[in-house]
Amino acid sequence: MAATSNVRAVRPILKQKSRSLGSDKPRAKKRTTDASGNGFLSHSFAPLVNGYSKAINAGSKVANSILCAARNLCDLYGIKLLDYEHLIYPQNVAKLVADLQQQIGEIDHDANVLVITREFNLPTLAITKFFDTKTTLYYLPIEPLHFLLQQRDRKPAAQLLLSVLCYFYQIGGIPYFGENSSYLYDVYQMINEWYSDKEICEYPKDYQHVIDHIQLIKRESSNLLKSLSDKDQLALLDDRVSKFYPTTKTEDNLKAIAYRVSTLINIYPGRSILDSIPDDLNRIDGEGRITAEHYLSFIWSGEDCLYDQLMETVNCELQEYNEIDEPMSIQLFDKPQNQISHNMSYEQEFFDLLNDLSDNLYDFAHEKHH
Repeated sequence: MAATSNVRAVRPILKQKSRSLGSDKPRAKKRTTDASGNGFLSHSFAPLVNGYSKAINAGSKVANSILCAARNLCDLYGIKLLDYEHLIYPQNVAKLVADLQQQIGEIDHDANVLVITREFNLPTLAITKFFDTKTTLYYLPIEPLHFLLQQRDRKPAAQLLLSVLCYFYQIGGIPYFGENSSYLYDVYQMINEWYSDKEICEYPKDYQHVIDHIQLIKRESSNLLKSLSDKDQLALLDDRVSKFYPTTKTEDNLKAIAYRVSTLINIYPGRSILDSIPDDLNRIDGEGRITAEHYLSFIWSGEDCLYDQLMETVNCELQEYNEIDEPMSIQLFDKPQNQISHNMSYEQEFFDLLNDLSDNLYDFAHEKHH
């Protein structure tokens, strides 16, 4: 038997990882103010205006809310709450949070102390932990499903694979490259436009092969999207797992993956990986960030004539970004907490399944291309 392919859609992004680096632009130097012995006497103070006392009161309420949360946090982690009442707001809050971060970091270097602002509530403290996606592109090729659906004798495997992929599209939240709302839709469109120019291909046969392939993708990806959107296909997952009898190692792995997907659905019904990835969490805007749709997606194939150009285009763009959105767990301290709660078992199993499913899809693709 021929050796299986080592190529996978799950590939590292070609840049050093950084969740939030901010801008690297140098700040302009400011000249210090000249010293003056009678500065207080020579300074003109602005008069009090309406609402100024309200601002002071609001700051006091915010500081008290955060201080209360800090007590809850210190009680849970068994750390010391230092007194910063001699400082005014917001310096007292900033100093308090910095101290808590230092103490928590000594206990768990992956934990982050944040001030969280919620609608209609006073700001409070939270501890967050990110799930490390390892700066990886989780791109699932859909062509192996298309390949199996064309073979009558592989119908049970094709149907089971379809049900598995339906989960990742319908519930898991993986974008589909054929939908114009997805990030990779624009990338594929860009590649299509490049190849529409005959001058980029030295050989007419090569050019025609690419054009024909692009037309096949447009036609078949639309049909596959309809199947992925069919809720009945997902509902048949358990039935198809129980009735599926593998005949190859690849099919045996598919059944194991399908069983794990079914288990994940039962434990976390309706849970999407996007539920774990906040759109905004008091972040300071940088020059750009890698979002979930950048590194999670279906693609057509990982072995076709467009794949290398696809990966080169994506990596070139993502190298320019200095933030990455990742799954995150959050524990609020607006109330006393009985235990540390950062369970990311769903995220761990979800990404483990993506890795194993990617391998499985490439094993099926290997049957066609080799």
